Amino acid sequence: MERTVIVGIVFALIAVGWILGTGQWAYGNVVGPLVNYSKLPKVEVPYVSAAPTTDGTILTLNLTDVDGPDAYPASVVMIEIGNSTWHIFLNSSQLANYTVEVHQAPWNENKKDSVNWYSGFEIPLGSEGQFVLHLPFRLSPGSYELTLYTPAVKPVTVKFTSS
Repeated sequence: MERTVIVGIVFALIAVGWILGTGQWAYGNVVGPLVNYSKLPKVEVPYVSAAPTTDGTILTLNLTDVDGPDAYPASVVMIEIGNSTWHIFLNSSQLANYTVEVHQAPWNENKKDSVNWYSGFEIPLGSEGQFVLHLPFRLSPGSYELTLYTPAVKPVTVKFTSS
């Protein structure tokens, strides 16, 4: 064989090895299941607080979507608030009705966090929003768990204290 053919074959083998090696390292697509982290959203709660008012409770949630598709926002369609003796579920229409303010993070330029009756909280990829809810009931002082339900992923649970 000619020298150029041998060099071409060696270069092709190196290129194929490089492609398969980086694919395996990044996504596991040669041996093992393919992992695509941009397929499902991952909602996190960096901050949550509850404060009583004369006619209910102000619940403040900072929500961010740290992983998932950029084509559509992550949605939190239901939340659960509870402790060892009491709990309540709030669906998307209740979340929309009880939300009084949505504060945007300074880096939310084009895509804004929002709330609506169908999807509940909407959080675009990479954004962070502070959702302020005025709940029509008072949370007694103590420790609570807040669980966020997002379609197709495991619920996210955080603990907070009501004063």
